[in-house]
Amino acid sequence: MNLKIIDNFYDEKDFNIMISATMLNSYKGCWQPIGKHYYNRSSAYPCHETNEFCEKDVPYKIFCKTFEEKTGLIIDNVKILFRKIYSSELEHVFKYGLRPHKDSVNSDIAGIIHFNAFSLDDGTGIFSEFENNNDQIEPDIIIGANQIDVFFTILKYHTVHCRIKKQR
Repeated sequence: MNLKIIDNFYDEKDFNIMISATMLNSYKGCWQPIGKHYYNRSSAYPCHETNEFCEKDVPYKIFCKTFEEKTGLIIDNVKILFRKIYSSELEHVFKYGLRPHKDSVNSDIAGIIHFNAFSLDDGTGIFSEFENNNDQIEPDIIIGANQIDVFFTILKYHTVHCRIKKQR
């Protein structure tokens, strides 16, 4: 799988369960891309995330079932968590978010499922030539966060895509 975009990943029942789970879990402050060290969260792309879910957790079960149904791929090992991003923490972020990055080489596929953003100004930017052209600023593809779900090979450079309007 190089890039797969799945509209309406969850059916209505599972979507509602997952939305409830996003509200019932506790979150801790962190940043993206993970693994890079910054002096403080606001020097990176600040976010908040839950602990990883395990096989007995409902969100884990729903995700795995739905992923396998929608893609035909069987999951061997997966890391699932919820992440929240608050626009009030993003005013310092460059127009297109952070420098593109690849995810861990311990994975075959990375994915993002957007739950509550409905705009091209929120979403994921995919870069095709970043490795050969480190000066590439704009992504080749912007996948808006309109309940669209994105899965891609970890070999793809990607970044958070956001545009922040400064408040006066």
